[in-house]
Amino acid sequence: MTLRLDHFIYAGRDLDSMSRQFEQLSGVVPGKGGRHPGLGTRNALASLGPDIYLELLAVDPEQAKSLDGTMGSRIDALPFPRMFAYMLKGQELERLKEVLAQHGIGADLFDASRTTLDGQTLRWRLLVPHDNPLGDFVPKFIDWKDTTHPATTSVTGCTFESFELGHPESDRLNALLSALGTDIRVRRADQGYFRLRIKTPKGDLSLVG
Repeated sequence: MTLRLDHFIYAGRDLDSMSRQFEQLSGVVPGKGGRHPGLGTRNALASLGPDIYLELLAVDPEQAKSLDGTMGSRIDALPFPRMFAYMLKGQELERLKEVLAQHGIGADLFDASRTTLDGQTLRWRLLVPHDNPLGDFVPKFIDWKDTTHPATTSVTGCTFESFELGHPESDRLNALLSALGTDIRVRRADQGYFRLRIKTPKGDLSLVG
């Protein structure tokens, strides 16, 4: 079974600022998601279709004093907002962890959750690679289990068009992506980059990183 794109992460320190910028560029106001306890982050979401979405991910001010070793600490160090990562949906996360290990990449497999604005707790599983030479160009993985997919509950108006990756070690990345079971392919580039293209009420929009 081919692994498919689940969502894209556009990250920066200030969620309110990123949300305003996205609204100005797209004409769509991203819906506030919630906080990720223990991860140091909070988010806002915009659907890009029935099973894919964009996540604006930022430092959670309520967790700002305990960011050490969290995703929030990485985002807090970003000099400006940018495309940060991409997630693939899958259920056999243990198998995917083994594939990563075969390619010399360790990964953490753990349960995660988010508290919504109305107090509900959403739960899922994540497989997140460790620091490695290929960085965030190695995908992250999510199993939503019984949680309703956010693409179906997030604000609509935008549509996924394409996602492009470039990297100096494109051959190595493509070998890994093939072994993982996805048809995503990486272009050869002097510097690594992400480029997400979406259609919005204000026209085509590219988000890069």
